[in-house]
Amino acid sequence: MPEGISQANPEASSIKGSIKSDRAPRETWAVHVRFAPSEGRRLRRPEPTSCPGEGPLWTERPILMERADGTYELIGTSGNLDGLARWVLSFGTSAEVRGPDRLQRRVAAQARRIGRKYPEDRDCKN
Repeated sequence: MPEGISQANPEASSIKGSIKSDRAPRETWAVHVRFAPSEGRRLRRPEPTSCPGEGPLWTERPILMERADGTYELIGTSGNLDGLARWVLSFGTSAEVRGPDRLQRRVAAQARRIGRKYPEDRDCKN
């Protein structure tokens, strides 16, 4: 394991295993996402591991590691980049996709579409 990184408690991880699907994904990708220290609690609590109608987010149990600087690294394999992009976006600016490029592009495109719905020149009184 790289210096400065330790494996977070796998039993407390929000991504405890994947829900197996009868249909195998056509393609799988190695996924690497970095999270802000503030997301540690959320990453350790149970969350859905599949998207209705789309299948599992992960093809195998991902690894969650806590770095010495307090950030988290999530490394796993996915065949559901659309579902994973939505999950990553739910963390807002606290998540950064490090790879694959294809997932980075999907998250960036979605973020741009969201941004276009909220022009900066709007008066923000609420």
